[in-house]
Amino acid sequence: MRISRWLVGGWLLMAGPVAQAQQLEQQPDRVLSTVGIRDVSSDPTGFAWVAARPCLFRYDGRQLVPLGQLIRKGPHPSGEASRVAVDSTGTVWIGMYSGLYAFVPATGELRQVPLPPRGGQFSALLVYRGALWIGRGIDPCQLFRLSLRHPRQPPQLVWQHPHELIRGIEPDSAGRLLVATEQHRWLLLPSGRVQPVAGNSHRYRVQQADGQRYTQWADHPLRLPHGSYYLTDSTLLEHRPPQPPRVLARWLRNISSAAVPRLNVLELDSTWYWLGTGEVLALSIRRQRRTPALQHYPVPLAPEWNGLLCFNRDRTGLWAFAEGMPGVFSLRPRRAPVQALPVAGGPRLSTRAINRLADGRLVVGSYSGTFAQAADSPVAPLRPWPGLALGPVWFCSLRLPDARLVVGFENVGIGLLTGGQFQKIDWAGPHPEPTGRTTFCLLRDRAGRVWAGGQEGLFQLDLAHRTRRRYRERDPTWPLHHCEIEALSEGADGALWLATNRGLYCLQPATGTLRHYGPDEPAPYHLPTNLLRCVLPTHPDSVWVGTLDAGLLLLHPRRGVQQQLTLGRGLPSEAVAFVLAPRPGRVLWVGTHNGLVRYEPRTGRRSDLTTAEGLATNELNRQSGWYDSVRQRLYVGGVGGLSVLAPQDLATAQYRPRLLLTSLTQHHAQPDTIRTDYLAGTLPQGLELAPGDAFADLALSLSDDVGPEPGRFAYRLLGTGPAPWQELGTGNRLRLQGLEPGDYMLEIRGETALGTSTRNGLRVPVRARTYWWRRPGVWAALTGLLVAAAVGGVYWWQRRRGQRRERHWQAEHALRQRIAADLHDDVGNLLTQISMHSDLLRETPHSPAQTRDRLDALAIASRQAAQQMSDVVWSLDAGPLRLGQLLDRMRDHAQEVLPPAGLDVRFRVPADLPDPTLAPALLHNFYLIYKEALHNVVKHAHATTVTVQLAAAAAGLTLTVADDGRGHDGSPRPGGRGLANMQARARTVGGTVRYEPLARGFAVVVTVPLDG
Repeated sequence: MRISRWLVGGWLLMAGPVAQAQQLEQQPDRVLSTVGIRDVSSDPTGFAWVAARPCLFRYDGRQLVPLGQLIRKGPHPSGEASRVAVDSTGTVWIGMYSGLYAFVPATGELRQVPLPPRGGQFSALLVYRGALWIGRGIDPCQLFRLSLRHPRQPPQLVWQHPHELIRGIEPDSAGRLLVATEQHRWLLLPSGRVQPVAGNSHRYRVQQADGQRYTQWADHPLRLPHGSYYLTDSTLLEHRPPQPPRVLARWLRNISSAAVPRLNVLELDSTWYWLGTGEVLALSIRRQRRTPALQHYPVPLAPEWNGLLCFNRDRTGLWAFAEGMPGVFSLRPRRAPVQALPVAGGPRLSTRAINRLADGRLVVGSYSGTFAQAADSPVAPLRPWPGLALGPVWFCSLRLPDARLVVGFENVGIGLLTGGQFQKIDWAGPHPEPTGRTTFCLLRDRAGRVWAGGQEGLFQLDLAHRTRRRYRERDPTWPLHHCEIEALSEGADGALWLATNRGLYCLQPATGTLRHYGPDEPAPYHLPTNLLRCVLPTHPDSVWVGTLDAGLLLLHPRRGVQQQLTLGRGLPSEAVAFVLAPRPGRVLWVGTHNGLVRYEPRTGRRSDLTTAEGLATNELNRQSGWYDSVRQRLYVGGVGGLSVLAPQDLATAQYRPRLLLTSLTQHHAQPDTIRTDYLAGTLPQGLELAPGDAFADLALSLSDDVGPEPGRFAYRLLGTGPAPWQELGTGNRLRLQGLEPGDYMLEIRGETALGTSTRNGLRVPVRARTYWWRRPGVWAALTGLLVAAAVGGVYWWQRRRGQRRERHWQAEHALRQRIAADLHDDVGNLLTQISMHSDLLRETPHSPAQTRDRLDALAIASRQAAQQMSDVVWSLDAGPLRLGQLLDRMRDHAQEVLPPAGLDVRFRVPADLPDPTLAPALLHNFYLIYKEALHNVVKHAHATTVTVQLAAAAAGLTLTVADDGRGHDGSPRPGGRGLANMQARARTVGGTVRYEPLARGFAVVVTVPLDG
């Protein structure tokens, strides 16, 4: 009985380390490994804040950004950051030697938290239950509490001790705070009192991925949630009273100081993780009947430094590092999406043919022989197949509806496997059998015919008679006789597609029509290479072609190559081994010489599977991919073994990260600078490109990169219409450059290396402005203004033209009226007098004296009429005259009128009299007023001398006509019109006429404006 118990216990002890839980993927974080980390905390958006020896950094998975580059407002402290904590609002609390600081990433504001001076360094920070707990100082040490509801108020001193240094502040399972120093431990009660804890107790801390944490200080081990199992810092125990504790596993405990708990457990996906010396230990805490299995994962941390284990940025994995030392390892518990099938005896198989036997066993042909797997276990090891084969290597196989297998061999030909026995397919051609007997591919078409492609052409199999013959054997010029046919596939129309070493052929078996695609063919039959490895028609208009050196091609039979995936456009290698499209055909599985690719043609999304995801080898063999439609498993073979995966499980994402905008680098034309703004995960406001700005770069990241490779990103810029998605590949910088002016919507999406989409997409409004004179609205406004100006100019010109015509007509009309009036009033009266004197002379007898008087009167009237006519004609022909010319005319008229009447005339004109140009109306009316004044003097004054005085003043031009006659009081004579005419003419040109009686004589004073 004791022996059996000992055997069972030994079996349990050995079974402890056996891997039963998920694998822990381990990758060195090359970015974080460049600094010595003191403390790490993550914010709600997906950034990690790293307290390190140089300073505090923000980490986005790709770049460490120093705090100084993030600050937009506030002080710029320097030096080592010792502690960091982030609250639920995203505020980052930083403990530095220069003080405690609060940083808000969304605004870039940094402020110093007021604390008593000379307090020493910050040794502990804890965000717990709406407060920030601060441990500071050494000899004495102090504990402060800062309410997060009032973060700008000074922290409250809760407790202090005259000696030692606070190394840790932790909540226990009851919600109380545990304070640890170098030598002692205290319990902070809700009442504010501090109670010491027994000195022999150990600190055990458990942190969960949702942020909950608790710590226990006790002298007994930490109990697991289920069962009677316990943990110490170096042992896994089972204790079932009244039996004594039993040790299930041991390990070297992690070196730690008082700042690090004796056992720091992180709970993730129902698994506990903690550090030992040089390793990470994992233990599943799910309820199970068997003894919990302990897993060991070596991690090369510096053994002489405190080893720390913490959650990563999005709490989907772990970081392990030695405090203050470079070297950080990313640990991720993840079920491997691909499983490499083990081989009994451990040889590495270079696989070729994959299929199932009639009894359900998986059979694999390889260069090391033929192997089989038990039908009842999908992960059972491959073992040598006991059956006899016709040749050493199965190159290809075809399962018939009756469960028989047609197998193509290397250098042997083709055989038919029935009930575990092979029957050779004999040659039945009229000519000798070709020397190249290796068969590369097999196909059964919809009509039930079986085809084989080999080293020297295309063959048809007659399974009923177990014979084969080459297609069109009697035609020695048939092109396929000289090709190595690598792959066969049937299209929707019954055509056979053949991938060969001399290009692609499409054969219609019913008619024998053969169409060739290759590098020497014109479009649309042109291909970039002759070396083809596989072909797969998925639609009448879509044929996928895998090449040896040109990647994967999408061919339209009548339009040519529509798409080419190469090394630079998403494929890990340009050598394609096989292409599969399991139903419903939305996803292609592309085997290459550098891994397996999952590709969705409709969306363009790709994910790469390599040895990091569990693939047995990255270099896959041609035609070594097979999909088991019954079990829905995909088998992939290569030079290093065989792998199996469930496509539906891989398509189901276990974790979806968040898409982050980490920085914006933009060129500003005014002034000519390039500035980088670090963002808090998104761009709160739209992006604006000013005139002259050359570019804007957006840096992208994921809140957690699931897998060893970084995530991939795609974007599209929506403007006036739809836009296709554009891939950024593995790069994370999106550049906007050369945008046409307008408003756009930038859409960004991301996915992990395995093709899992992010939880969110980003939409960023983008406005590309231009110079104001280049804006369409400005051009439209300018065009409108020009049109309006042109219309207004034409309208104004027509109006001015009409006004000029109107004024010209009015002037002509006034001229006609004036001429008519002048002729009627002056010349008409004189002509009437002449007519009357003539009638009197002719009809009435007169004495000689009377006749003489009548003749004298007739002569005077005639001269006056002639003078009046001369004046009228002169006023019409003169046009605008200067004042000097008018003065000459006035002198001439005075000499013509006054001396014959016995009057002397004197002109008084100053030497500096200006000589302006007179308007025709002013000239005419002024001259007629002057004439009327002289006429009145001659007719009524009985004077001897007439004085004419002309002067220019501010009021205008002043004319004075004075005589030394009998005088006058200025009142009009009965029946006289002379004075009234002068007044009317003066008003016409805006002037005045006044009459001034003199001591001897009479004066007429005329004042007219020169601008009239």
